[in-house]
Amino acid sequence: MTFSGAPQPNAFVTVTLGRAGQPPSTNIVLQKLIHVGDTVQTIATSFAQELNRGYTGVWADAAGSVVTIYSRSMGLDGDNNTLAASTTSAGFTATASGAAFTGGVDGRWRTDLTATPRLNRAARDWTASYFAALRGYGIDVAAAFSMELQHGDPSAAVGIAQVGPSGDAIMLPTPALQTNFSPASLAFWQEAYAEIAGIQAAAGSQPFVQFGEAQWWYFPNDGLGTNFSGMPFYDAWNQSHFQAQYGHPMAVITTNTVDPANYPDEVAYLPSVIGNFSNAVMSYVRTSQPSCRFEVLYPTDVNQTAFNKAINYATAAWTPAILTCLKTEAFGFTFGRELDKSEETLAFGAALGFAAAQRSHLAGVGDSTTAWLKEAQAAMGKQFESVVLFALDQFCLIGYALPLPESLRRSVRIGG
Repeated sequence: MTFSGAPQPNAFVTVTLGRAGQPPSTNIVLQKLIHVGDTVQTIATSFAQELNRGYTGVWADAAGSVVTIYSRSMGLDGDNNTLAASTTSAGFTATASGAAFTGGVDGRWRTDLTATPRLNRAARDWTASYFAALRGYGIDVAAAFSMELQHGDPSAAVGIAQVGPSGDAIMLPTPALQTNFSPASLAFWQEAYAEIAGIQAAAGSQPFVQFGEAQWWYFPNDGLGTNFSGMPFYDAWNQSHFQAQYGHPMAVITTNTVDPANYPDEVAYLPSVIGNFSNAVMSYVRTSQPSCRFEVLYPTDVNQTAFNKAINYATAAWTPAILTCLKTEAFGFTFGRELDKSEETLAFGAALGFAAAQRSHLAGVGDSTTAWLKEAQAAMGKQFESVVLFALDQFCLIGYALPLPESLRRSVRIGG
């Protein structure tokens, strides 16, 4: 925005900031009265100082008679800002270089796998405050990580992606990269788990962390229409590790509906990779937090095929002797109103030797037409270690009241 000429006292200079596609009523209108002694330089400085005193959308820099205004919103979104300038002073002009901002570029964000600490400042501060608040209410807390990494690098050179047989990275619509179980991925996740356990300990809680769906991606597609070249086992490390162990390449498996009996080596190998990963994380975390507890979150709904059941539960590593708790979930059954399948989910851990005190269940909160409340009540009736409602924001937005209502079922004795 450039000012030129001789500004006349008692006239006005008006600068208008807006957003493309928004009504004029949302514009920010800045107006300055021209005083005796004002020059193009003092007017430019005045507007820059105004824009720098706390505006969250923009900031400004003045150089002589020119004010350059920058968007604070990153990437192309900044180009949605608009600018206009005018004046009522004769012999003086205020000119915006264009109606809209330009120069915004959406960068390609990538997680720095070597940054120390792994968790950024905002995540550390928020969780520390949250854990302390829960501690104050006497509420135990478990912190969960899945294998998804929003800004994970999918390149083969970095080597942390689960990939299909053709080398296509498993990119999910959350959006996130599904990370693999290679040493490169493990090195990142070990630190993340250790850091969150340390934050829990600093808040006065006994650390409790969860392997949240630490499994191979379940489908040959992303669930929203994008097909992968097959199942996600084919990163370079995993293939070479399999080759070294079995003396032949891993079979190309393109769907999760294959018969596991036809792939005995793969079925033996794939869950062991998951178990080795979780064992390594637990061992690493306990070097700094010896009392840390661990649980596994296992979703039964996406592991319905015989093949998925065979490859995604690390039987040797996920035992009652090793884990504090086994947590189940089955949002697909909950929202599909499949109570029989929900009951099967609640019974899942029993066959693996987990007593009720070592089992937990995660119920997806939905509207009143779904069976989430019955599912939660059934889990409570089995005296599980805990029943967790996912998620707090949904629970609050819908407006459910606490405590949860008791079941309407009752027993009566009729007759003599």
